[in-house]
Amino acid sequence: MDPTLYNAAMRGNIGDTNFLLADHLKRDEENGYQVTPKGNTVLHVAALYGHSHFAAEVLKVTPALLRCQNKKNETALHIAANEGHTEVVRVLLACIEGHNNKEKLARMTDASGDTALHRAVRSQHLDVVKLLVKEDSEFEFPPNHAQETPLYLAAESGFHDALITILKSCKKPTCAAGPSNRTPLQAAVIQKHRDCIRSLWRWNKPLCEELDLWGWNSLHYAVKLGLEDVVSAMLEWKKSLVYLPAGSENDWTTAIHIAASEGDVNMINELLNHCPDCREMLNSNNQNALHVAVLNNQDKVVCSLLYSDKCDSLVDEPDSDGNTPLHLLAVSGNHVPGLINHPRAKKMSFNKQNQTPLDIALSCPKKEKLMKDLCSIGRVGKRDFEVKRKYKYTPNPNAETETGGKMKLREDDHDKAKKANQTIIESIMKVAQIHIVVATLIMTVTFAAGITLPGGFESDSDSPNQGMAILIRKTAFRAFVVSDTIAFTCSAVAIFIYFFMADINQRTHRIIMDPTLYNAAMRGNIGDANFQLADHLKRDEENGYQVTPKGNTVLHVAALYGHSNFAREVLKITPVLLCCQNKKNETALHIAANEGHTEVVRVLLACVEDHNTKEKLTRMTDAREET
Repeated sequence: MDPTLYNAAMRGNIGDTNFLLADHLKRDEENGYQVTPKGNTVLHVAALYGHSHFAAEVLKVTPALLRCQNKKNETALHIAANEGHTEVVRVLLACIEGHNNKEKLARMTDASGDTALHRAVRSQHLDVVKLLVKEDSEFEFPPNHAQETPLYLAAESGFHDALITILKSCKKPTCAAGPSNRTPLQAAVIQKHRDCIRSLWRWNKPLCEELDLWGWNSLHYAVKLGLEDVVSAMLEWKKSLVYLPAGSENDWTTAIHIAASEGDVNMINELLNHCPDCREMLNSNNQNALHVAVLNNQDKVVCSLLYSDKCDSLVDEPDSDGNTPLHLLAVSGNHVPGLINHPRAKKMSFNKQNQTPLDIALSCPKKEKLMKDLCSIGRVGKRDFEVKRKYKYTPNPNAETETGGKMKLREDDHDKAKKANQTIIESIMKVAQIHIVVATLIMTVTFAAGITLPGGFESDSDSPNQGMAILIRKTAFRAFVVSDTIAFTCSAVAIFIYFFMADINQRTHRIIMDPTLYNAAMRGNIGDANFQLADHLKRDEENGYQVTPKGNTVLHVAALYGHSNFAREVLKITPVLLCCQNKKNETALHIAANEGHTEVVRVLLACVEDHNTKEKLTRMTDAREET
C-alpha cells in the first residue's frame, strides 16, 4: 500500500491540497486493492480507525472491497465490529443493496470461525451487537472453531445486555454446546453471572439438565460455587435434578457430595430443604456425604451432619472398601471429637482388609491426639499388629477445588468380589441378548411359514374351498399349523416379557419418594392440617411404593427414625411393604433392629398373623447375609 493512501485512511483524510481520495483510487484500478503486510485493504484500515466517511468514499469507487479479506480472513466488518465503530458498521451494511447480500456479509467468518457478531460480543460493544442482530435476525449464528456461539460468549463474559438482545431479536438463537460441550447456562453459572443465569433460565429451563464433557450439569456447578438462589430455583422447577450423577460412568458423585466436599453447610441445608431424602445419596464409591466431608477435611460439614439426628445413619455406613467415616478420619489423622465420640460410631467395625480405625491410625504420622481419643472410648483393639500399609494419604492430582490436597485411599489389590459380580452381570446380559435374537428368528420363521403354507392354496375358482390350504384335511398339516402357532406365540411373548421387564426397571427408578411423604415419615406425622397419611397412600397405589435413593420405602424411613405409630398406619394400607427390601436387601425389620427401636420391631412382628410368615420375616437376610 502506498504510504500516502495508508496515512489518509489512518487519519480519515478524504482530500486536501496534496491528496484527493477519489482521484487516487480512480487514477489506477489497482490502487484500491493495495494491501498492508497483514493483507488489510484501505477499507480495513479505515474500519480499524473508525472513519465512516472515508469508508463511504472508498466504497463509492471500489465497492468490491466490502468482501475482501485479509490474511486472517477478516472483512472490514469484522474489524469495525471488533473495535466498536458503530457508524462504520452502519456504513458498511448500508452499502449493500440486496437483503440477501447483506446477510451474506454478516455471516462471513474469519480464520477462527468468528462472524462480526462474535467479535462485537467478545469486545462488548452493545450498539454494534444490536445493529448486527437487527440486520440478520433469521440467522442462527453457529459456533466458531472453538465451539463458541455469540450467545455462549455473552453468557460466559457476563455481557447481559448483549445476551438479552440476542434472545429477544434472534428468532432462532442457537444454544449449541460450547467448549467442553458446555451450554451457555453452564458458562454463566461457572462465571457466577447471576443476571445471565436468570435470563437463560427463563428462556430455556431444560438447559440445566444438559451435561458437559465431564458429565456435570448446571446444578452441579451451582452447588460447587455456592449459588444458593440458583440451586433453589432449579430444584423448585424439577426436584429430580438433585439425584442426577455428576461424572463418568465409573466415577461419579452427586450434588450433596459436591456441597460436602466444598464445606458448604448452607448449600447442604438448601438441598435437604428441597429433597430431604438426598441425604442418603451415595457416590460411585458407595460413600455418603459424611465420608466425603471427612476426606476433604471439611470439619464444619462433619459437625453439622453429626449434630442432626436425621443423619445418624450416615455415621456407621461402610463404603465400597468397607470403610466407615471413622476409618477415613483415621487415614486423615485429623481430630474430630464429635465423630470419634458419636454413639453410632462403631469403633470395632472392620473394613475389607480386616482393619479397625485404630489399626489404620497406627500407620498415620499424625496419630498422637487421635490415638489417645480412640483408646479412651472403649474396646477398639487391633485385629492385626502388623498392619499392612495399603492406605496412603496423597494429594489428589485431579483436584479442581481450592481446598488443597485431598485424602485418597489406594488399595494394592483389586477387589475380586466386585469383578466377579460384574462378570456375572455381563454374562446375564449376554444371555438375554441371545434369547431375544433367537426368539426373534423363531418368530420370523414361524410367521413366514404361516403365510406360505406347505402344499399351497386352492386356486380353482370353481372349488368351494378356494383360498383354503390344500393339505387342510391332513393330520400332519394340522399338527404343523398348531405347532407353528405355538412357536410364534411363545416367541412373541418371550420378547414382550423382556421389554416389559426393562420397562418395569425404568419405572422403578422413576418412583422417587415425594418430599412431603419423606418428611412425614421422618417426623412420624400421621396427619395434620396439610397432610393425611392414609389419604396420601390411598390416592395413588404407587405412592406407597415410592423409594429414596437407597431404595428405602416409607416403612424403612419410619423404622429408621423409630416411629411405631406411623409404621402401623402404613401397614394397614400397604402391608406388602413389610417384606420389601432396599438396595442393601434390608427390610424395615433389619433397620429397626439395627437402630434399637423396640416398639417398631414389635409393631412389624405384630402385623404378621401367620407364625410361619413371621418366621420367614425374621429369617430374611440382607446383602451381608445378616438377619
